[in-house]
Amino acid sequence: MTNIKPIQHKLHLKVLNEAQLAEIRSATLHVLEQVGVHFPSERALSVFAEHGAEVDTETQIVKMTPDLVLEALSHAPRSYTLSGRAEGADLILDGAKSYFATDGCGVETIDFETGERRYSRKDDLAKMARVADYLSSIAFFWPMVSAQDYGVMAPLHELDACFNNITKHVQTETVMGERWAQYAVRMAEVIAGDREKMRAKPPLSSLVCTIAPLGQDKEGIEAAMVFAEAGIPVGFMGMPTMGSTAPAVPGGALVIGNAEAVSAMVLMQLVAPGAPVFQSLLASALDPHSADYIVSTPTKYLCNVAAIQMAHDWGVPSLAGTFGVDAPEPATWQLGRDSVYTALMCALAGTDITIGLGMLKASTLLAPEQIIFDDEIYHTHRVLAEGLDTSSDGLALDVIEKVGPRGHFLAQQHTRRHMREIWIPGLTHPRPLFDGETVPDIRQRARAKVDKILAEHRPEPLEEAVQAELRVILDAAERELGE
Repeated sequence: MTNIKPIQHKLHLKVLNEAQLAEIRSATLHVLEQVGVHFPSERALSVFAEHGAEVDTETQIVKMTPDLVLEALSHAPRSYTLSGRAEGADLILDGAKSYFATDGCGVETIDFETGERRYSRKDDLAKMARVADYLSSIAFFWPMVSAQDYGVMAPLHELDACFNNITKHVQTETVMGERWAQYAVRMAEVIAGDREKMRAKPPLSSLVCTIAPLGQDKEGIEAAMVFAEAGIPVGFMGMPTMGSTAPAVPGGALVIGNAEAVSAMVLMQLVAPGAPVFQSLLASALDPHSADYIVSTPTKYLCNVAAIQMAHDWGVPSLAGTFGVDAPEPATWQLGRDSVYTALMCALAGTDITIGLGMLKASTLLAPEQIIFDDEIYHTHRVLAEGLDTSSDGLALDVIEKVGPRGHFLAQQHTRRHMREIWIPGLTHPRPLFDGETVPDIRQRARAKVDKILAEHRPEPLEEAVQAELRVILDAAERELGE
């Protein structure tokens, strides 16, 4: 049984009222009709032209009317399921729960043995997949680092490392290009059993980043069309930067990112009506003093919540970006601050799926113990978002009457039952040690937990025949696509 504890948000947060949502929607439709979006793909341009969009083949700019946009998006499902390969791994995206995942795809790792910083490898990803399989905060898995020891074949080897080491759903953010996507679809079919089973319970989904301002990536959008046709859920993440690739105001950045993601989702519905899609928007800012890309600002936190509301306004699930990815080191004040604002606010806003656990330095660096810090923050937020229980059992009047004044509750069955349900953060409240023993510092304790998981947890393995078939697919891709 796969161990997943999603956030069931009984408390709710909004930063946009209905009038503001309508204003953003109107502005987005205006941009799509009057300004357009760059689609550097012959197939995409052809699909848009066939459905009545205004297509300039020379500039590759597509303009679409509000009627076209709204008609296309009316086919996009609000609810669908992301599946894993074990019991308990299905994630139903219906707005009732929030499912969190790791972040990626980093290029550097703090070595598990030596502590030295180095380029990431496939084995690093395999180890972190095993850790994520164990942690109940992780509902689905992003490849956290790149399999750089496999060169151009890294994206497919990242999927191989994931499928072999985690029973939960896998979401790729690195498989780009038509042929690469076709190989990824074939791998997902093998994991699911066949194509029809994969459509019904997809073990794989994809996230494609747009290019601000108002552009799509050729390889990304062509991979997305393959995924949509196969029934693989695919989402689009706009990442406008206020002051450089977006206006220096949050509203303008939201409109830019909204137009990018919506135009891509429209294309998916034109290619495959009813294709499962989701929307993501991570607006950030340019530091005017250093020209750095920064995400740890209050404006960013507000934009995160607004983006969730905007996705739901279009009638599709949302993917949010959370946790303190700017921080360069684990266990820092900065990381704690940013993680609280991003992860808690997005959970309260009702995001469907969320990425962010386990990475540092703008998602480029893997420190193995960081995922343990984030796991503890996640569960703190899970308890907060669920609110308080005021049922008869939650108020415990019968127990209070039984104990009465100046008694104690330790001997009560109600106490014994509910004491086990009180979540206590283990990193900040370690169990007492024997006399003379000293408690290691918090980073050492986090790393010790990673080591313990790797030593003791063994995810359910793939059948030998499935492993062999994945190797056959990788070999075929190497022959066709490898350098």
